[in-house]
Parts: sequence; C-alpha cells; structure tokens
Amino acid sequence: MIERALSQGEPPVPLSVGPGQRILTPALDPLPGWIGDESAQTAQALILPPELLEPCATAFISYACNLPASQPPATEAGLLLEPGQPSATIGRDCEAAFLASSLPGGQVSIVSPGGERNAIGFRWACLTAHASIGAVWRCFLNLRTPLESGLWTGTGQDYVFDAGGGSLLNAPNALKVALGGRVLTLIHPEGMLTCFPSRSQRVKVTRLSASGWARRELKSLMLYPDRSIVARFSDGAQRRIATAAPALAAAAIAA
Repeated sequence: MIERALSQGEPPVPLSVGPGQRILTPALDPLPGWIGDESAQTAQALILPPELLEPCATAFISYACNLPASQPPATEAGLLLEPGQPSATIGRDCEAAFLASSLPGGQVSIVSPGGERNAIGFRWACLTAHASIGAVWRCFLNLRTPLESGLWTGTGQDYVFDAGGGSLLNAPNALKVALGGRVLTLIHPEGMLTCFPSRSQRVKVTRLSASGWARRELKSLMLYPDRSIVARFSDGAQRRIATAAPALAAAAIAA
C-alpha cells in the first residue's frame, strides 16, 4: 500500500473525544499515538489526559519590567528600608507609607490549589538612586483573594542596576516567595528587567504571566500534517498534547 505524503500546506483535521476520553478520527475510529512526543514505545489508542481539564495550581510567575531611573528613594517618605537588609513583609501600620513611597508594578491572576482564582500584585520601592552609582530597588508581592488582601512581602533580594546602561547587575535565579501559606517561584526573563529613564516615572511591565489554570473545557482538538495533536481550551489556552502514529495520521488527513 502506498501512503499518501503529508503536505505541510494541508489544513488540520478536526478530531473528537469519545467514551472513556478516547481521541477519535473523523471516522470515529480510535487514533493511536503517543502523549507528548513520539517515542520508541508501541503506539497506543490516545486518551485525553484528564489533568488537562482539572484545575492546575499556579507554581511559576514570569515577570519583567522597566523601572524609572530617577525615582526618589522610599526612605524620603519615612519608610525604613535599608539596602542589603531585605525586609520580609510590610506591616499594616507601615502599609500607608509603603504605598505612598513605592510604585505599582502590575497584577496577574493566579489559580489556588483548590482551583479558585486569586491575584498577585507587584510593587517596587527604590532604596537608592545615584546618577554615577546606579539604583537599588526592592520588589514586593501581595496575594489578593476574594476575602482579603495579604501583607506586602519582599522577594528576599535587592535588585542592583548599572548607572550607565540600566541593566541588572545581580540577575537572580528563580526566587521562592511564600504568600498565604504557599510558595510561588518568581522568574525574571534574562535581560528583561531594566532601569531606564521614563517620562511617566512609572513601572512599565513588559511581561507578566502565571502558570496554571482553573477548571476548563475542551473546545477543539486538531490533527496537523506533522502528526501533532493540538488542543484548544475554554480559557483560550492552546497546547500540543500528543503525536499521532504515522499510518493512521495519514489516513485521517486523507479522509
């Protein structure tokens, strides 16, 4: 039998999910393959992984921004923040001074282990700023639930920026931050945390995203000419979830 060559210019083929979450071809036949990438193991009838639909708690936050280069130090507003001594949290009695002397740095939605949506807010406090020396900033996070707003909590590291280039001199690895009884990992994409002059004197967020998702539904499942199977979900996310076996992928696309 001569197999029909798979042309990359062909449109994807819609698949469906049948009893037992089996992935079916347009002819309603089970589609063999591998979850993820193709492997040396024998192809098996594909089953949609249930964990793709169940809630997945946020574990990582990716965050990048530009901080204004000429921000007055927070100590000028009476807030006691010393470089090299990262404070754990801002107490309620100091919160007003903290909010007055720091800059908002964006907010991102996260998912709790129970599947509820909460939010993480960011603020930046400038500790020192000198044209010839550079600037030192401290980042704080705040967990917000429908019931309350937690304390502002520091990342545990001060961010030191070069005076001339505005680049970060002590780029951290992934930072673990404890908020509301859980630990989240904060990641700054390489080279994307900067401190350049800003006319608005505000924090310009260039990337802010969080892992995880709440309970969701499968909206579509498509088989592409390269045999990849891509799922689209009700929250707008799209993900390659499996690889179809060569012969049946060709038959499904040819049908």
